[in-house]
Amino acid sequence: MCGITGILSLGPAIRPLDIAEAEQMTAVLAHRGPDDRSLYQDDRCILGNTRLKTTDLRDHGRLPMCSQDGSVWIAYNGAVTNWRELKTTFDLANKYHFRSSSEAEVLICLYQDLGIEFIYHLSGMFAFCLYDIRKRKAYLVRDFYGLRPLFYMVKNSRFYFASEIKSFLEVGGFDKTLDLEGIYHFLSLAYLPGKHTPFADVRELEGGHLFEVDLTAGSYCERKYYDLRYVPDPALREQDAAKQLYALLWDSVRRNLIADVPVGLTLSGGVDTGSLLALAKDMGVSRKLHTFSIRIAEPSFDETRYQRILVDFAKPIHHEIVVKPGNVLAHLHAHMAYLDEPSGDGAAIPLYLLSREAKHYVKVLLSGEGGDEIFNAYETHRAYKMRKFYRRFVTPALRGTLRSLAHRLPASYSKLSFDFIGLPTVRNSACLRHTSFGATSCQMMKSHD
Repeated sequence: MCGITGILSLGPAIRPLDIAEAEQMTAVLAHRGPDDRSLYQDDRCILGNTRLKTTDLRDHGRLPMCSQDGSVWIAYNGAVTNWRELKTTFDLANKYHFRSSSEAEVLICLYQDLGIEFIYHLSGMFAFCLYDIRKRKAYLVRDFYGLRPLFYMVKNSRFYFASEIKSFLEVGGFDKTLDLEGIYHFLSLAYLPGKHTPFADVRELEGGHLFEVDLTAGSYCERKYYDLRYVPDPALREQDAAKQLYALLWDSVRRNLIADVPVGLTLSGGVDTGSLLALAKDMGVSRKLHTFSIRIAEPSFDETRYQRILVDFAKPIHHEIVVKPGNVLAHLHAHMAYLDEPSGDGAAIPLYLLSREAKHYVKVLLSGEGGDEIFNAYETHRAYKMRKFYRRFVTPALRGTLRSLAHRLPASYSKLSFDFIGLPTVRNSACLRHTSFGATSCQMMKSHD
């Protein structure tokens, strides 16, 4: 990954103080891009970039990057996985003189060819600021699903943006007043939804949104450019759906495995990462792929048996990272230093420990993140079956007694324990009649919104 920062003037011209702040804002993101750090500036705009080299390892791929005539600049953090196909589809090699083999330069040329509408053709994950000097306009864009972070703050006639909130701490007079509504939502949902961040002055640009900033008028507007639509096809047979799903996953894995540096894969032992490894095997590249698994020193969380079945099947270069309770406690503060927001994800620290080990072998690490959102996760399917059983066999009269007993049962800290899956069904059975999908309780429904 890389890190981007910037200051856009909505009023007076850029001052030396702005430049000093931008340098500091960019410097604190060195961990996102340890290979290079650079700054572009003019009288209206400053763009900062830290770079992790994954494609075009030469200096030709340095960020921020400009067009051949110097009229368009981009600060870029992302992995647009179809940039090679777009370069061919729009015949860019015959229209422009390429100085690098990086995706950022392709994005600049696509903008020169199509305007900002080029974003509709992108696939992958990205967050960038594209600055058109001739039009005196800047565009801040975040990918369709919000996979790459992008935060912003408007203060004193300046539009600040950065990949991480900690960059704003370098801005003079930064107001640390908390966003109490955001904190309230975190305590309910275990994450901060929408635009909320821990700070009242800092907002998060949502996935599928962009800002257009007019530096002449000193104005800006936000708009949504992408809508996720699910259109049911009643005529689609299960067999055909399976074939289409395989083709889409195969193409996605193929594109994400292309890099100028070693690529690895997290291997949990579950269906998501197991499917990615199986696809890599089908492509004939699994034996060259580094895989990384966490071995939890707690029986209910230990999935080593399933991980080793997959390793025996695909024969990757496998690494096991043992995580004990003491390891989690020992790295608690170090892990929190990389977070800008509170997180209710119990796997966050183990994943941090895995990534710390993986960086010795690879620069790109694929994962199965997103699989639960698409396929609803194991616990949701199990809870749905339990709900059906409960509604069918437990009489309304008995449900009141079970709810009373459920509140007296002790909590379990085992993975996918009965109280995690089953007790919400009992405790909240009164709201089951309003539930039309696979959540087992009002609380679970909220947690997946």
